[in-house]
This record gives sequence, C-alpha cells and structure tokens, in this order.
Amino acid sequence: MDTVTYPDSAVEEAMNGGFAALQIDLRARHPDFKEASLGQKVIWAPTFVFSDARHRELRRFCGWLPPESFLTELRFVQATAAFQATDFPTAYQRFEAIAKESKSTEVMAETMYWTGISGFLAGKMDWAPLKEWWGRLQQDYPNTRWARHASVIEDAPA
Repeated sequence: MDTVTYPDSAVEEAMNGGFAALQIDLRARHPDFKEASLGQKVIWAPTFVFSDARHRELRRFCGWLPPESFLTELRFVQATAAFQATDFPTAYQRFEAIAKESKSTEVMAETMYWTGISGFLAGKMDWAPLKEWWGRLQQDYPNTRWARHASVIEDAPA
C-alpha cells in the first residue's frame, strides 16, 4: 500500500477529503494501540477499519488493493455512512455513482445491492430502483452472494 496505493494522487486527495487515517506497525505495538485501534481486533495487515464519528464500524476489509479499487472502497464507505445516518437520498446518490462510474471492482456486486435498497428507501418505498438495481445485479454478477440476497425481488409486488 505504501509504495503503490497511498502515493497515488487520487488516493491522497480522497484521503484528505474526510478520512482520518491511522497506520500502526503490528510488529512494534505502541502502548496506546488498544485505544488507537478502538478495540478492533487486527489479525493481518493491512486491515482497514472504517468507523463513523461515533466509532460505529461501517466497513472492514483486509489485504492490499490497487488505487482504483481502494478509491471505490473509500467511496463505498462514504455511501455507507450516509445510509447508516438514514440519509437515504445521499446514500442512493453515492451508491449509484459508484455503480455507474466505477469499473468492475471487488465491491461492485455489493454496491448494486445497496444502491437498490437505498433507492427504495429514498423513494419512500418505491420498488422501481430496487427492481432495477437488483435485476442488474442478478444479470451482471449472478454467482455472488449479493445476487442470491437480491433474488427475493422476484416476489416483489408488480
């Protein structure tokens, strides 16, 4: 991450726009590690734990990512933060932007799943965005757990 992803100018810009990063060397734990890591168990590096201002975990993943995938993860966390704050219109806008603008990354199937849900909730229980995004999810990523979760859309009202 230190040699490829973090030095990337787009990653650097994104990290400066609303993220507070903390990097801890697991081989030389500082006495304040437990407090700094918010009590999060870290068993492999790199581990990324994203929390909101109230220290509620929004997302966690482990392992190296190239800049484009890491940027998509950062955007996903911002959309998730809006969703958790019940700001469904903003969550929908952010998830939809990821789904429309990002190349197929590790998080795309999950993004389409949450785009549908946030669109449904932002639209005051409007089934159209849910059906649209979950249908696309099942078509584009049929063998994922997210497509299996979305398969209940077949039982949705017409």
